[in-house]
Amino acid sequence: MDVETFLKDLAPTEGRPKYSLKSVDSLEEDVRQALLKLIERSSKSSGQLRTLLLDKEFPVQLVDQMIDRFIEVGLIDDLALAKDFTEVAVSRKSKAKSVIARELRAKNFPQEAIDAAIAEIDTESELEAAKKLAESRHRQLLKLEPEVRTRRLSSYLMRKGYSSSVVWAAVRHAAGEVPR
Repeated sequence: MDVETFLKDLAPTEGRPKYSLKSVDSLEEDVRQALLKLIERSSKSSGQLRTLLLDKEFPVQLVDQMIDRFIEVGLIDDLALAKDFTEVAVSRKSKAKSVIARELRAKNFPQEAIDAAIAEIDTESELEAAKKLAESRHRQLLKLEPEVRTRRLSSYLMRKGYSSSVVWAAVRHAAGEVPR
Protein backbone atom coordinates (compact mmCIF):
# COMPACT_ATOMS: atom_id res chain seq x y z
CA MET A 1 0.00 0.00 0.00
CA ASP A 2 1.25 3.48 -0.86
CA VAL A 3 0.99 5.26 2.49
CA GLU A 4 1.35 8.78 1.10
CA THR A 5 -1.51 8.21 -1.34
CA PHE A 6 -3.62 6.76 1.44
CA LEU A 7 -2.99 9.75 3.68
CA LYS A 8 -3.79 12.20 0.88
CA ASP A 9 -7.06 10.43 0.04
CA LEU A 10 -8.37 10.78 3.56
CA ALA A 11 -10.02 14.06 4.44
CA PRO A 12 -8.09 16.20 6.91
CA THR A 13 -9.77 17.25 10.12
CA GLU A 14 -9.15 20.65 11.69
CA GLY A 15 -6.28 21.51 9.35
CA ARG A 16 -4.21 18.40 10.07
CA PRO A 17 -4.30 14.93 8.54
CA LYS A 18 -6.75 12.50 10.06
CA TYR A 19 -4.04 9.82 10.31
CA SER A 20 -0.30 9.98 10.74
CA LEU A 21 2.20 7.40 9.50
CA LYS A 22 2.29 5.80 12.92
CA SER A 23 -1.47 5.66 13.21
CA VAL A 24 -1.77 4.09 9.73
CA ASP A 25 0.43 1.20 10.88
CA SER A 26 -1.54 0.75 14.08
CA LEU A 27 -4.81 1.09 12.17
CA GLU A 28 -3.66 -1.59 9.74
CA GLU A 29 -2.87 -3.84 12.70
CA ASP A 30 -6.30 -3.09 14.20
CA VAL A 31 -7.97 -4.12 10.94
CA ARG A 32 -5.88 -7.30 10.80
CA GLN A 33 -6.75 -8.20 14.40
CA ALA A 34 -10.46 -7.49 13.91
CA LEU A 35 -10.47 -9.60 10.75
CA LEU A 36 -8.71 -12.49 12.49
CA LYS A 37 -11.18 -12.32 15.36
CA LEU A 38 -14.16 -12.42 12.96
CA ILE A 39 -12.73 -15.40 11.06
CA GLU A 40 -11.94 -17.19 14.29
CA ARG A 41 -15.53 -16.96 15.53
CA SER A 42 -17.21 -18.39 12.44
CA SER A 43 -16.81 -18.78 8.71
CA LYS A 44 -17.95 -15.73 6.82
CA SER A 45 -17.83 -14.61 3.21
CA SER A 46 -15.49 -11.83 2.15
CA GLY A 47 -18.54 -9.62 1.63
CA GLN A 48 -19.79 -10.24 5.16
CA LEU A 49 -16.34 -9.56 6.59
CA ARG A 50 -16.06 -6.34 4.59
CA THR A 51 -19.45 -5.15 5.85
CA LEU A 52 -18.61 -5.96 9.46
CA LEU A 53 -15.25 -4.17 9.28
CA LEU A 54 -16.76 -1.11 7.62
CA ASP A 55 -19.40 -1.05 10.35
CA LYS A 56 -16.50 -0.64 12.78
CA GLU A 57 -15.55 2.47 10.77
CA PHE A 58 -12.23 1.23 9.42
CA PRO A 59 -11.06 2.96 6.21
CA VAL A 60 -12.35 1.27 3.05
CA GLN A 61 -8.90 1.06 1.43
CA LEU A 62 -7.39 -0.75 4.41
CA VAL A 63 -10.33 -3.13 4.72
CA ASP A 64 -10.22 -4.05 1.03
CA GLN A 65 -6.46 -4.46 1.07
CA MET A 66 -6.51 -6.66 4.18
CA ILE A 67 -9.32 -8.86 2.82
CA ASP A 68 -7.40 -9.26 -0.46
CA ARG A 69 -4.32 -10.30 1.50
CA PHE A 70 -6.29 -12.84 3.52
CA ILE A 71 -7.77 -14.26 0.30
CA GLU A 72 -4.28 -14.53 -1.23
CA VAL A 73 -2.93 -16.56 1.69
CA GLY A 74 -6.06 -18.72 1.88
CA LEU A 75 -7.51 -17.54 5.19
CA ILE A 76 -10.69 -16.49 3.36
CA ASP A 77 -12.07 -18.90 0.76
CA ASP A 78 -15.48 -17.88 -0.54
CA LEU A 79 -15.75 -20.79 -2.97
CA ALA A 80 -15.12 -23.50 -0.37
CA LEU A 81 -17.48 -21.82 2.10
CA ALA A 82 -20.24 -21.49 -0.52
CA LYS A 83 -19.85 -25.17 -1.47
CA ASP A 84 -20.05 -26.24 2.19
CA PHE A 85 -23.13 -24.09 2.75
CA THR A 86 -24.76 -25.55 -0.37
CA GLU A 87 -23.99 -29.12 0.65
CA VAL A 88 -25.59 -28.64 4.07
CA ALA A 89 -28.60 -26.83 2.60
CA VAL A 90 -29.26 -29.65 0.15
CA SER A 91 -28.51 -32.67 2.31
CA ARG A 92 -29.91 -31.61 5.68
CA LYS A 93 -32.46 -28.94 4.90
CA SER A 94 -33.70 -30.11 1.45
CA LYS A 95 -33.54 -26.63 -0.01
CA ALA A 96 -33.87 -25.89 -3.71
CA LYS A 97 -31.26 -24.24 -5.91
CA SER A 98 -33.09 -20.92 -6.05
CA VAL A 99 -33.38 -20.68 -2.27
CA ILE A 100 -29.73 -21.55 -1.77
CA ALA A 101 -28.65 -18.96 -4.34
CA ARG A 102 -30.81 -16.31 -2.62
CA GLU A 103 -29.33 -17.14 0.79
CA LEU A 104 -25.77 -17.02 -0.58
CA ARG A 105 -26.48 -13.61 -2.14
CA ALA A 106 -27.86 -12.42 1.20
CA LYS A 107 -24.57 -13.48 2.81
CA ASN A 108 -22.65 -11.30 0.30
CA PHE A 109 -20.89 -14.12 -1.52
CA PRO A 110 -19.29 -13.18 -4.85
CA GLN A 111 -21.43 -14.21 -7.84
CA GLU A 112 -18.76 -16.59 -9.20
CA ALA A 113 -18.71 -18.49 -5.88
CA ILE A 114 -22.52 -18.73 -5.94
CA ASP A 115 -22.52 -19.99 -9.53
CA ALA A 116 -19.85 -22.60 -8.80
CA ALA A 117 -21.62 -23.87 -5.67
CA ILE A 118 -25.02 -24.05 -7.34
CA ALA A 119 -23.57 -25.78 -10.42
CA GLU A 120 -22.83 -28.83 -8.28
CA ILE A 121 -26.54 -29.40 -7.64
CA ASP A 122 -27.93 -31.43 -10.50
CA THR A 123 -31.62 -31.69 -11.33
CA GLU A 124 -31.75 -35.35 -10.36
CA SER A 125 -30.47 -34.76 -6.82
CA GLU A 126 -32.87 -31.85 -6.41
CA LEU A 127 -35.75 -34.07 -7.53
CA GLU A 128 -34.70 -36.82 -5.11
CA ALA A 129 -34.58 -34.36 -2.21
CA ALA A 130 -38.04 -33.05 -3.15
CA LYS A 131 -39.39 -36.63 -3.34
CA LYS A 132 -38.04 -37.45 0.12
CA LEU A 133 -39.56 -34.29 1.53
CA ALA A 134 -42.86 -34.95 -0.23
CA GLU A 135 -43.06 -38.51 1.12
CA SER A 136 -42.56 -37.43 4.71
CA ARG A 137 -45.01 -34.55 4.40
CA HIS A 138 -47.53 -36.74 2.58
CA ARG A 139 -47.67 -39.11 5.56
CA GLN A 140 -48.60 -36.17 7.80
CA LEU A 141 -51.43 -35.19 5.47
CA LEU A 142 -53.01 -38.65 5.00
CA LYS A 143 -56.14 -37.84 6.99
CA LEU A 144 -57.07 -35.02 4.57
CA GLU A 145 -59.02 -35.30 1.32
CA PRO A 146 -56.82 -36.12 -1.71
CA GLU A 147 -57.37 -32.70 -3.33
CA VAL A 148 -56.53 -30.83 -0.13
CA ARG A 149 -53.53 -33.09 0.48
CA THR A 150 -52.21 -32.42 -3.04
CA ARG A 151 -52.75 -28.69 -2.74
CA ARG A 152 -51.02 -28.44 0.65
CA LEU A 153 -48.15 -30.68 -0.36
CA SER A 154 -47.51 -28.75 -3.56
CA SER A 155 -47.63 -25.38 -1.80
CA TYR A 156 -45.25 -26.70 0.89
CA LEU A 157 -42.72 -27.73 -1.76
CA MET A 158 -43.17 -24.46 -3.65
CA ARG A 159 -42.37 -22.54 -0.45
CA LYS A 160 -39.19 -24.62 -0.18
CA GLY A 161 -38.18 -23.11 -3.54
CA TYR A 162 -38.63 -26.04 -5.90
CA SER A 163 -39.71 -25.41 -9.48
CA SER A 164 -43.21 -26.43 -10.53
CA SER A 165 -41.98 -29.40 -12.59
CA VAL A 166 -40.04 -30.78 -9.62
CA VAL A 167 -42.98 -30.11 -7.28
CA TRP A 168 -45.51 -31.98 -9.39
CA ALA A 169 -43.13 -34.89 -10.00
CA ALA A 170 -42.54 -35.17 -6.24
CA VAL A 171 -46.28 -34.88 -5.45
CA ARG A 172 -47.13 -37.64 -7.96
CA HIS A 173 -44.33 -39.78 -6.54
CA ALA A 174 -45.53 -39.32 -2.94
CA ALA A 175 -49.15 -40.02 -3.86
CA GLY A 176 -48.19 -43.26 -5.64
CA GLU A 177 -45.60 -44.48 -3.15
CA VAL A 178 -47.26 -43.88 0.20
CA PRO A 179 -50.23 -46.12 1.07
CA ARG A 180 -53.44 -44.29 1.85
